[in-house]
Amino acid sequence: MARSCSAAGTTIMSDGPAGFAPQGDARSVGVGALGDYMAALRGGFSEIAFARADKEPVGFTPVSPAPPQPKHFSPADPDNNPTAGWNPLDAAGGRDGNPPEHDAEPLLDALDAARVEGYAAGFDAGVRQGALEADAQTAIGDRIVAALDGVASFDRDQLAAHLRQTVLYLVTRMVGEIGVEPDLLAKRIDAAVKLLADSSEPALMRLNPEDLALVEGRVPERVSAIGDKAVERGGLVIETRATAIEDGPTAWLAQLAAAIDRAALPDAG
Repeated sequence: MARSCSAAGTTIMSDGPAGFAPQGDARSVGVGALGDYMAALRGGFSEIAFARADKEPVGFTPVSPAPPQPKHFSPADPDNNPTAGWNPLDAAGGRDGNPPEHDAEPLLDALDAARVEGYAAGFDAGVRQGALEADAQTAIGDRIVAALDGVASFDRDQLAAHLRQTVLYLVTRMVGEIGVEPDLLAKRIDAAVKLLADSSEPALMRLNPEDLALVEGRVPERVSAIGDKAVERGGLVIETRATAIEDGPTAWLAQLAAAIDRAALPDAG
């Protein structure tokens, strides 16, 4: 089939079906008739497939996905067991429609086993701690025994010298810290005068000048008291033609030292 178009109209020339003789004349179709003809052809197809070109293109706007929503629960058997599958007290889900039965024996056995295991572990730890403490005490005792064995061979003379020095030092400090008490000094003077062989014989007593002021007016009548810086504080010297008596801290320490020297040390065994 041959087709030719012009401004005034469209001329359609048909050669006819194949195998037949061509028709001798052509038909002239106007513009309006051609439009009707095309409209008739378009009516047999979808309007979407042959949309007019003057329509606007369909725009696409992406849609944001909806936020996740909670899933609704629908029990499998709402009539017999409406809470199956979500009951927090039904660990088995109540699939058979009855509350699940739990065997308490395995749980009790596990608790008993844990209790026994904990007791055994604590007991073992206590035994180990006790053994450590016993070993420590034994070590201390061994050191004490070793120290005592060393004492068995000590130098007795050296120990005696140390004891004497320590006692004298302590007594000297004690006397120096106490000082001179007037009443005690007066009593000592009376006791020393009574030791004189002749109670009627005049006597001369020498005191430290500072002590002399403490006993003024308290000296016996037959005793003449004078101050002497050579006499230590708390000391006194009473002399007659036949007797001499000396008393004071120095004399006390000398007597104490002599007593210590005479004292016997305990046996080493």
